[in-house]
Amino acid sequence: MIKMHTCYVKDFHGKWEMGREPTQYNILLVVTRGKIMYYVNDETVFLQKGDVLFMPAGTMRGGVSMEEHQRYATHFTLEAHDRALLPVLREERFCKTSIPGFEYFKQRFLLLKHHWLMRGPYSETACYAVLLELLGILNYERDKRKLPAKKIDMAEDIKRYMLDHFKEPVTLSDLAAYTGRTPNHVSHVFKSVTGQSPIEYLHHFRISKAKELMFDKMTPISVVAEETGFCDQAYFNRVFKKLTGCSPTAFLKGRTD
Repeated sequence: MIKMHTCYVKDFHGKWEMGREPTQYNILLVVTRGKIMYYVNDETVFLQKGDVLFMPAGTMRGGVSMEEHQRYATHFTLEAHDRALLPVLREERFCKTSIPGFEYFKQRFLLLKHHWLMRGPYSETACYAVLLELLGILNYERDKRKLPAKKIDMAEDIKRYMLDHFKEPVTLSDLAAYTGRTPNHVSHVFKSVTGQSPIEYLHHFRISKAKELMFDKMTPISVVAEETGFCDQAYFNRVFKKLTGCSPTAFLKGRTD
């Protein structure tokens, strides 16, 4: 699990400067006002409102700003298996991109700070989920800039179809028929854009919906499996445990303890 060490919002007035030194932890930061010039390893990186920067632990960093600015940041460590979740975590190099949906990203960062400060019984899990979402958005926006618009549009179209039909059986053949392309082409394009196969994406969405049902309404597991499009409860149990690390029964027990 990702472990957060700090999460903050800081306003800097006037001149700000930081000498170059290696980062102890992984750092994710977003500039929400003003401009900063960062030194990352041997490169100079200019950041302004809406820019997000990820730096893995050990990165040499420094910076300077001649004007007031505001930034949100969190410092965190990763376990080995967390790195497999996103390419940006596996590559172990810094990544900078701008976020089109900046206000949403900013609000999610504030939510991350809220959960970190609360230190309640579920705060660690909540922080893990929100931080992964932020890193996922960063990864998605970075990768999107490298891909043809046609591929991105096709992947988004497939997403919409799956989310509209997640309660029904959805196969790769269904997606191929919907797009008029071969199953292999659909799978390749979708994975190149999202980092997941269509079925993996669908499973993650279904399990997210399943947790909502169990958490909010205490719905029985057999009903949850049916409501989220799984063919049988045993299959639902296997997918749930694979994606969450615990069985649906254990999840429910943790919810009710």
